[in-house]
Amino acid sequence: MMQNPSSVPDANDGAGPLREAKGTPRSGRILLIAAVTLAAVGLISLVAVLVSAWMGMQSWPGFMAAAYFCLPLAFLLMLVSVVSSVISRGRS
Repeated sequence: MMQNPSSVPDANDGAGPLREAKGTPRSGRILLIAAVTLAAVGLISLVAVLVSAWMGMQSWPGFMAAAYFCLPLAFLLMLVSVVSSVISRGRS
């Protein structure tokens, strides 16, 4: 027996990860993904610097630069995301 096309679930019907959460604009989601990515890169770089120092080796300067810049940028992006979320909730 064939199903009615209207009863077949859509690929973006809320059951999967493709659906965006209500109230979360696409730009806010991209901002959070960028912040989490920068935080992960910064933390991995910091761990690399700490492990190399613990082993008595010289670490690559790029790891130090990534730890210096990625972690504060990630923090600022997360702060901007929280502030924009508070402002958008205040408007609604």
